[in-house]
Amino acid sequence: MKKIILINIIILIFILIFLELIANFFKISNLMGIEPGLIGNYKNNIHRMIPNSSGIHFGKRIFIDSNGYRVPYKDYEYSNSNNSVYIIGDSTTFGNGVREENTFIGKLRKDLTNWNFYNTSVPGYQIKHFKENFENIDNINNIKKVFYFITLNDVFNDSNIIDLTKKKKNVVTENKNKKTYFLKKITMINELNAFLRSKSYLYMYIKGIATDPSKRYFKNILSYYSKNDLEEMNIFLNQLKERTIKKNIQLKIVILPYEFQTRNCSKGNLLPQNKLNKILLDLKLDFIDYTLNFCNHKNPKSLFYKFDPMHLSKKGHLFVFNLVKNEM
Repeated sequence: MKKIILINIIILIFILIFLELIANFFKISNLMGIEPGLIGNYKNNIHRMIPNSSGIHFGKRIFIDSNGYRVPYKDYEYSNSNNSVYIIGDSTTFGNGVREENTFIGKLRKDLTNWNFYNTSVPGYQIKHFKENFENIDNINNIKKVFYFITLNDVFNDSNIIDLTKKKKNVVTENKNKKTYFLKKITMINELNAFLRSKSYLYMYIKGIATDPSKRYFKNILSYYSKNDLEEMNIFLNQLKERTIKKNIQLKIVILPYEFQTRNCSKGNLLPQNKLNKILLDLKLDFIDYTLNFCNHKNPKSLFYKFDPMHLSKKGHLFVFNLVKNEM
């Protein structure tokens, strides 16, 4: 009996290895996860990318400059141009899972060589982080434009980024599902999930098919927007407006959608954008909402990272680049 069990276990292991190789070869999913040494905690418990670091982030090697900003390669040097753009955003604008030169910021960098692009975006950033991080604009010369790319989860108060300095996972306030919350409190399950997310294409495929994270995350987002007046977002946008006017800097706001919304662009699903649009209109800010551009695409799902609620694919970054370059 023991021999039969052992043989079956060995066969199962070989089957899993074979399926993993197939999943890897055909890239039926995408990897997630962040290597240690890329993100650290600083003053006021605000996490930042570690200056002059490099490592694997969502399956792709990334490079961080001396400012803590993502750049195309090690020792990247900005030009002596008198025109610079300050980019505000989170992991979507950072470009999770896509080589820097293929992100929409990277493409703008290559296309508009007479401009410097300082991409201050950091995975997990939300309003409280933007407020703190925006002070760094005083350290950069010749800022002529500020672009803030809004992702719908910017309105949350806490990040779901792994605190790599403490080797543990922060509480994820985005998902109030009791079963999910309970599982996230179990260290061993957290660590196993983090390992498989960064290593196994098969695991990510099965998890994506079984749980539909795009739907799950958006339903939680929709619930939040339905119950809250977005006062913190209003305050931040007003502060951003006043600060850029004082510095004579052009401010442009861009709204990007969640993947699940593009499956059915109904009025109900677009409630978050409608609330944001109202705030932006009331503040008389220059903004553009790309949600309908995504909705009208012949295959909007292809514009997003596989089984991901909001991050863009390589194709999605190209799509946004072709829209944003007209705003320059």
